Amino acid sequence: MFIERLTTQHDRESFDCGEESLNQYLKQLARQKADRDLGVTFVLLSERGSTEVLGYYTLVVGIVAGEVLPERSLKRQRTVPVIRLARLAVDRRRQGHGLGESLLFHALHRAQLVVDMVGAYAVVADALNDRACRFYLRYGFQPLLDDPHHLYLTLNSIRALGLDRAVT
Repeated sequence: MFIERLTTQHDRESFDCGEESLNQYLKQLARQKADRDLGVTFVLLSERGSTEVLGYYTLVVGIVAGEVLPERSLKRQRTVPVIRLARLAVDRRRQGHGLGESLLFHALHRAQLVVDMVGAYAVVADALNDRACRFYLRYGFQPLLDDPHHLYLTLNSIRALGLDRAVT
């Protein structure tokens, strides 16, 4: 498996994860957002040089209100900087084979690299449904106080995973 930044060479049209909003984002908006520096999308391929997208994720920077974080020490912060895992999806023909985990770990590793340069407290994800929420919870994400599907994982927790040794 190989993960790289989305380019115009990748076949986005055949991608179908079963969730139309995620399909349409990849097919119609991901490249536009990247061209405007509004998000970066990475795609999972079977091998280097392949054009078939098996899965993808998008990262953007963001903020959350300090009051939605359970940590008492951050409640006085008006806003707290975060890296937002804006999208994560695996083609339905490839689901159930650990590709979502591979994409998640790659995204968390990328977030760690960014935070080592600019600083952010956590990675935040908005789970679309209960199934997606359970996926993130398995990897240590915790709910923010505003919505049980609004989840976060601190950078300290990400560093503890040791992804810098496991992800390329």
